[in-house]
Amino acid sequence: MRMKDQMMLWDSASFQISDIRRRRLQPKERLEYRAPAELFLVSTAGKARIETEGFNLWSVDASIVHLGKGAEFRIAEATDNYEYFLILYKALLPDGLPKSLDQPQLAVRQFHSSYAIPVVMNAAYRKLVREMEQIWGQEQALTRLEAKQQFYAFVHLFLSEMEQLEAGRAVHDEDPVESTVQYMEAHYAEPWTLASLAERLGTNTRRLQRGFNARFGHSPLEHLIEIRLKRAKKLLENSELPISNIADEVGYPDSYYFSRLFKKYVGLPPSDYRVNRKNEQRMTDMNCRISPALPSHTIIVPTDWARYDQRGSVLQDFQTLLTMTLMCTGGLAHVEGKVRVPHLRGVLELERIPERIAVLDYQYVDQLLALGVQPIGSVVCSVEVLGLPIDLARPLKRMAHLGSKEVPDLSAITAIEPDLIICTGFQEHRFEELSVIAPTIMLDRNEDWRQSLLRLGALLDRQVRALSVIDAYGAKLNTIRTRLQAAGDAQTVALIRPRDGKIRLHSERRACCTMTLDCRCRSFPV
Repeated sequence: MRMKDQMMLWDSASFQISDIRRRRLQPKERLEYRAPAELFLVSTAGKARIETEGFNLWSVDASIVHLGKGAEFRIAEATDNYEYFLILYKALLPDGLPKSLDQPQLAVRQFHSSYAIPVVMNAAYRKLVREMEQIWGQEQALTRLEAKQQFYAFVHLFLSEMEQLEAGRAVHDEDPVESTVQYMEAHYAEPWTLASLAERLGTNTRRLQRGFNARFGHSPLEHLIEIRLKRAKKLLENSELPISNIADEVGYPDSYYFSRLFKKYVGLPPSDYRVNRKNEQRMTDMNCRISPALPSHTIIVPTDWARYDQRGSVLQDFQTLLTMTLMCTGGLAHVEGKVRVPHLRGVLELERIPERIAVLDYQYVDQLLALGVQPIGSVVCSVEVLGLPIDLARPLKRMAHLGSKEVPDLSAITAIEPDLIICTGFQEHRFEELSVIAPTIMLDRNEDWRQSLLRLGALLDRQVRALSVIDAYGAKLNTIRTRLQAAGDAQTVALIRPRDGKIRLHSERRACCTMTLDCRCRSFPV
């Protein structure tokens, strides 16, 4: 690809941004996608394999990929923190191409083609795309113009870097902290000292210490421990390797030292952590036997479900279900007046049941209210309060606004003095800052709402109320199923949301599960 020709085409073309999207991919997920427009895929965290017709590579080898309209690509083998942005755009070349193009037809084909960009200045790209996405989300004419300006800066950056790479030159002003983090993630199991790492990356130990303390609030070696323990958690959850093998795999030849370190940072010894996660996964797969969201290995409801009258209430067998609740909540327990709360970032120990709760994902507002608990603050939902039921709209008006789930307002959270903060993966990059304000737990926002409700019920000592809510939902669900069965064969169903002149089609998650899974309707093919 001749960069001189490409620069002339980018200079003469007119552009329109179609959308900017931020996404995360979980380790077991696989994305297959056909580009609806020309787009840039920018990997900003973690690692994944990106496959398309022209190449098959790891995101760390080329953090920016350009895809032509209609190109099919796949993302797989993601780490647990893989994050990427999609910048979709339309480019229109003029009828009269620049006369100085050496090979006009080839240049145009390459302009619209798919290619990987092995950039060096990763930190600069990450900063640009994050700013673009935040600006774009404001949906105002002036801010959209600002996003377009940022897009030009993005294009200018990658073109200048490609030109230098083509000429055999490299840009060496990469942020040393970013470079160090990337090196740690790729070589976490290797034995090295801070001095040897600084020498390898062309910096010095003092600069690294200051940089890590300023950005993360801890030292480079503590950051390495976090990376190693995160990998160890995955191995404990997804393999049957002995603890000694896992310790060696993540860079600790001394398994005794590894176990002590793991307990210090996670709150549980590795063996206990494995047992808890296996139990939780087993109950998730069975869906706690009270949630129809996933297929069960045994019969929950008779095959002739139209005649199922729900005579066996959940509360009639409370002792059995309470045991199942504790299993579903992954070891959450009230011990000697204290509350131990396992969550996605470890185990939190509270001195008492929390009363002043701040939530950073508004789905938990509904769940807490269902348990009879009023949160003191929540991130802002885009739904108009006037369109909600009165019993939900009134409490929302009384809560402090804490920003959005993408950009929580830390000063507002501090001001309301919560004794517990509930966050999700949306705020993972701010977890340490939130934990400084108040004890913080991180929940899985894609978890079935019934299991989340049981977790919160166990945390707040309101298990009976949680079970009664689920029981009432089951009774309503049975009535709806019977009516649908009486209506004959169900047609396909789609859940859509009109907004700002656009139509959003919901996938089979969260709200759509009620129709497609709980009510057993066939989903509309996407």
